[in-house]
Amino acid sequence: MKKIVLLAVLIIVNVFAFAQKPVIFGVYLGTSVPMGNLGEGDKINHTNLDPIKYVFIMDKYNQCYAGVGFNLGFDVTVKLPVNGLGVFGGFDFFYNTNNSEIKKYMDEVKQSWENESDVSEYSYNLPNFMNLPILFGVNYQHSFNHIVGVFGEVGIGPNIRFITNHEGKIKYTSEYESYTNKFDTAATFGFKIGTGVMLWDCLSVALDYYSLGNAKINGTITEKVGIDKYVIPEMKFESRNEISASELVLRVGYHF
Repeated sequence: MKKIVLLAVLIIVNVFAFAQKPVIFGVYLGTSVPMGNLGEGDKINHTNLDPIKYVFIMDKYNQCYAGVGFNLGFDVTVKLPVNGLGVFGGFDFFYNTNNSEIKKYMDEVKQSWENESDVSEYSYNLPNFMNLPILFGVNYQHSFNHIVGVFGEVGIGPNIRFITNHEGKIKYTSEYESYTNKFDTAATFGFKIGTGVMLWDCLSVALDYYSLGNAKINGTITEKVGIDKYVIPEMKFESRNEISASELVLRVGYHF
């Protein structure tokens, strides 16, 4: 994974170093809507409340239950001799929390456990999802006048997926139980395609689709039980199916 990031950075640096002007930088901020298995999450059986580890819920339903998040991006575009055509290299950062379905389910689990006479507290936190694609591609811009233009672009490259820990704690009258799901980082390969409107050659509004590749969800589960919080030997897990991650992004950009 480190080699992929290093190679991508070297490519961006060399594109900039050997480029003929003009070179245009872009920074972006937008709203990201998760799609594919990453964003799906409407099949939980609410009549079977069980404080099972979140990873088993994802594996059972082959869904991640990610919610709407945000996107940050940066790129460098080198204009080519062909009018309107350019090549670019850059990276994006996606951050998604959880959708309402999994939050509702876990709140019901919490309420169910806290209704037990020997349980004094049940707490949890859900994992969040981050993706870091590093993409290279081509774009084309057509200006109608000095104020308004349109553009389109496509790009491909590696993506790094991160999932934060999922943790849960149950405090009984005389005992204690907790678990932690730690998720492995995964490297995938993805692409993007997008189009938008350019204003005054410095402001853009774009709609982009990112397909960020498929990968299984792997990691470990650690449990602590009893008054002395005895640590049960760590258990490894691997999802049966690969999770597909994609994002639909509406964003604004500033170019200089």
